[in-house]
Amino acid sequence: MQKLAELLGEKNKHFDFQFTDKEYEYFMANARLKPIEKQVLEMRRKDMTIVAISIELGTCESNVNKIIRKIKNKIIKCIVFG
Repeated sequence: MQKLAELLGEKNKHFDFQFTDKEYEYFMANARLKPIEKQVLEMRRKDMTIVAISIELGTCESNVNKIIRKIKNKIIKCIVFG
């Protein structure tokens, strides 16, 4: 699957979790996120760092990064396929 930046026609664009309330509610309802993914998305939305999230969840940073990648992919699919 193409990256969101490529879909938007912008290369190397940073993807952040700064959504409007309506966008956030839409993704939470339609992106089919697992409970841990919802928890990480909420923490990132509150601008928590990956290190802080890994401490909060009791896991390593690489696992948090994997969860974030899964969230991004699900959001992209939600945007592309509705």
